[in-house]
Amino acid sequence: MSIDHAIRLLPLGAASTWLAALAALVFLGLGLRALLDPGGASAFFGVPVAGEDGLAFVRVYGARNVGISLVALALIALDMRLGLAAVLFAAALIAGLDFAVVASHSGALRAAKHLGYVVALTAFGWWFASRG
Repeated sequence: MSIDHAIRLLPLGAASTWLAALAALVFLGLGLRALLDPGGASAFFGVPVAGEDGLAFVRVYGARNVGISLVALALIALDMRLGLAAVLFAAALIAGLDFAVVASHSGALRAAKHLGYVVALTAFGWWFASRG
């Protein structure tokens, strides 16, 4: 199988590629915020945390987001459309689990934004998975 590197599966000029990169950078920012300001990040997440043990766990959430973001950015740079779709689907699953955790602790209304992430990430993953 020959690959023509002149034709990218994730064209750098395409709006979808830039949106994927922007989404990865947003998750990177969320992750960095959780690492640097775990108290503020936990409140934004929907489950305010106090105490060093809880704040340490928020940093784990931050590290997760940083890692996922860097993988997504690498897949964009490496022109790996299906890999990017898989990461977006995995991120949608994580967002769904985040919804369940926040809803069980703080109520569905406070967790609703996580469902928005599920919808957006699933739609975006489907977009990249279904492209020719």
